[in-house]
Amino acid sequence: MILPGSQKDDAVSPVIGTIFLVALTIVLIGIVGAAMMAYSLPEPAPIVGISIGNQGNIITVTQLNGAVLQAGSYTILVDGVDKTAAFGGDVDFGPGITLSWDSGSEAVGTVSVVYTSDKGVSTLLAEKRIGKTGGGGGDIKILEINGMKFDLSDYWGSEWIDIVDDAKNLTNDWNTITLIRHKIYYDDGEYWFNLNDGLSLRKDEAELDPSLSEFNLAHPNQMVYIIITRVLTPDNTTGNPWNDERTFNDDVKPVNKGTLYCTDMKLYVYVNNTPSTIFSSSHINDGEWIQIGIQII
Repeated sequence: MILPGSQKDDAVSPVIGTIFLVALTIVLIGIVGAAMMAYSLPEPAPIVGISIGNQGNIITVTQLNGAVLQAGSYTILVDGVDKTAAFGGDVDFGPGITLSWDSGSEAVGTVSVVYTSDKGVSTLLAEKRIGKTGGGGGDIKILEINGMKFDLSDYWGSEWIDIVDDAKNLTNDWNTITLIRHKIYYDDGEYWFNLNDGLSLRKDEAELDPSLSEFNLAHPNQMVYIIITRVLTPDNTTGNPWNDERTFNDDVKPVNKGTLYCTDMKLYVYVNNTPSTIFSSSHINDGEWIQIGIQII
C-alpha cells in the first residue's frame, strides 16, 4: 500500500544532493582559478648567442645574435664577482656589441654572463673558463720555460674553446670550422700544433663539448702535443766540425715528438714519430723540426 506523499519525499534527496555537488564544484573551480591567477609562469630568458674570449689581459664579451639585453638586466661575473661596470656594461647589450675589461695583474678563472628578469629569476646565458694567472702574466701566447720566454703570436691559431663555440653556431650538423695548418691551438694549459690541411671540427662534434685532447683522439696523427716542460738548446748538443749538425747528448734523449728546441732566437717543435738524434738546417722541414716561436730577450 502506497502512502500519500511518499513519492514526493523520496524525490527531494536526489535533488538536494545534486545541488550540493554543483555548489561544491563551483567552489572548487573558484579556488583553483584563484590559485592560477595568483601564480604566473616565470618570464622566459632571452635567446642570445654570446662569445667570451681574451687576448692577453683583455677579456671580451661579445653578443653574436639574439635579443637586446637592457642595461641592468644582465651581469658579468668573474669568478663569481660582479665586474659588469668594469666591462662597461651600463649599456644595452645587443648583437655586434663587444664589452671588454683589462684584467691587468688579476687572475681570471671563469667568466659568466647572467640575465635577471623583472621577477628576479636569474638565468646563465654564457660561461667560459679563461684560466689566466695573476701577477701580471697570463698571456697564453707567451710561453715561459726554464727561465726563457718565447712569443708564439706569429704561429697562433686560436683557443680551442672559441673554435668549439663557433662550430656550435653553425647552421647544419655537417658544417665545419677548419683549423689552419702549421698553427698553434690552446686548450686548458695544453698547446697543440696542427700539421695538416683539412682538419676540421663539425657542428655535431662541437655539441659534445670535446676537449682538444679528446678531439685528437678522434682525429689521430693530425696534431702534435707540444711538451712545454723543457726546451733544449745547443748546450744540450755536440757540434760537428764539418757541418752545422748538432747531435743531442745522451742525457736529454729521447728527443720525442713534441720536444722544443731553441737556437738563434728561434723556437722549433719536433713533429716526427721517430725520436730525433740531430738538429741542423737540413732537418728544418715539414717532417721534422718546424718553427713555432721567437725567443724574447
